Amino acid sequence: MSLINVSALRRTLLCALLTSQLLSGVQACVTDCSIPVNFIGTYNDETCLVMVNNASSIETVTLPKISTASLSQDGSEAGSVPFTVTLTDCPASRTVTLFFNSSASAADGDTGNLRNDGGSGYSRGVQIRIRKENNDRTIIDEPTSGQDYVIPAAGDAVSHRFTASYYAKGNSAVTAGRVHTVAGVDLVYK
Repeated sequence: MSLINVSALRRTLLCALLTSQLLSGVQACVTDCSIPVNFIGTYNDETCLVMVNNASSIETVTLPKISTASLSQDGSEAGSVPFTVTLTDCPASRTVTLFFNSSASAADGDTGNLRNDGGSGYSRGVQIRIRKENNDRTIIDEPTSGQDYVIPAAGDAVSHRFTASYYAKGNSAVTAGRVHTVAGVDLVYK
């Protein structure tokens, strides 16, 4: 009577099974799992530092308390508050375009404004609109509506003033509540 080492046989069968699974998976992936991967980036020799209201790069712009009657019609704006964005330590003799993005809060594709956070206690029908110092509105996520900063040869700091305001979106009545949204800042070096 011959003795069979069951433990060794199990290990051998398991190894053979795993090897066949790996080899069949490799062969299938060679023909079926090929996908393109794009890597995109830009390297700048220098970048600007961004300051909001001459403070840190993280700043809160507080809009005033207003009545819902101030936003009674679709497209109404009220409660404008100015704020300043300064670029420092930029590459000299360049133009840098600053625009706002929706990396942290959603944007409305129709109005180009930032949408208010949703949920219990938040106002409905209200967005935040941002305007440049010439009163043109900025469109969130749209570089062509950004503000150009012309950096002098000395590389001095350059500031531009913006305003943020409440904006009524839609034909239904604006509801009272909190308003909170966050804009990211993108810089395009030209």
